[in-house]
Amino acid sequence: MITTIVGFAISMAFLFLMLSAACSAIQEIVANLLRWRARTLEKGLDGLLLNEGFRKAVYETPLIKGLYAPAKFRKELQPPAYIPSTTLALAILQVARDKGLKLDGAGGTAEFRETEKLLSSLLHDCPEPARQRERIEKWFNDSMDRVSGWYKRKSHAWIWVFGIVLSLLLNADAITLSKRFWNDQALRDAVVAEATDYVKASPKTEEALAAPAGAHALQQDAQKDGDTEELQESIRRMNLLREHLPGVPLGWCFLHREQDASASLDVRVGEHKASCWPDLIHPTTGVVEVSLAGTDPRLVDLGDGTWWIWKILGLLATALAISQGAPFWFDLLQKAVNLRLAGTPPATTSQKN
Repeated sequence: MITTIVGFAISMAFLFLMLSAACSAIQEIVANLLRWRARTLEKGLDGLLLNEGFRKAVYETPLIKGLYAPAKFRKELQPPAYIPSTTLALAILQVARDKGLKLDGAGGTAEFRETEKLLSSLLHDCPEPARQRERIEKWFNDSMDRVSGWYKRKSHAWIWVFGIVLSLLLNADAITLSKRFWNDQALRDAVVAEATDYVKASPKTEEALAAPAGAHALQQDAQKDGDTEELQESIRRMNLLREHLPGVPLGWCFLHREQDASASLDVRVGEHKASCWPDLIHPTTGVVEVSLAGTDPRLVDLGDGTWWIWKILGLLATALAISQGAPFWFDLLQKAVNLRLAGTPPATTSQKN
């Protein structure tokens, strides 16, 4: 019984790990295409500098312009998603001098009055340029906690959205799949073996699946080698689902009255033909037997409306599990696999006659 429980826990944790990795990969691709990090940084600097015009002037300095990168799907260069604090401090001081801002708070221009007051309060006891740069660097680094918090909250909200969409597309119903893992020992053993091999082959800390944990998550996450590497890593994480869960019954099956079945989907329930995507019949607690060409019969539920209530609850449970993140499920999977390996009895040796 204990072996069954541990195997069931490993199967569910491994399933949620793969789905979380795929979901985070989708989010990374969308964030890259829509420039979430760069736009969040711009919005954050607008608030920090109290003037959008001053921030735009900072972005026009050669120091920041040199950080612009070619866009994948646009001709123009795109603003940076990461700006070193030293570079930003020097750019701010340069714009302040160019615009005639009085850092002692006396006089100045009306256009950047709020920014001038901010800088004069920040630098009132720092007459030397070197100390001014250090003070702005520290202020920027401390303020990035709040900007990173914006990005984390936005990312977590969209993880929920992508988790629901992915669960719907794959019919990843936690309730139905948990029943299948509990009742189907062959499937459970296969997933446990795959999960064990995956944990053994992975580093102790799965950095590829983990989001930045520090206070400056936005800045740290943007310091990657480039969009190409990030896209390749996202695709790799999406492929984990296909590579490691080939036997898990994910997908939808729809039944309708048609006499002619296609050669590729020779599936029938009496006079009904089943159109399935992908070529897997999702097992449920129903009683209708469906045969797919070249496979064993599987069960498809054709029950009343209460079945959809449990289906919706199962999909929402999967989305909730996905929202916990791949690092959470990888850590839990490691503990469960280690528990199973620790409890594996030693191999018996043959006795000599």
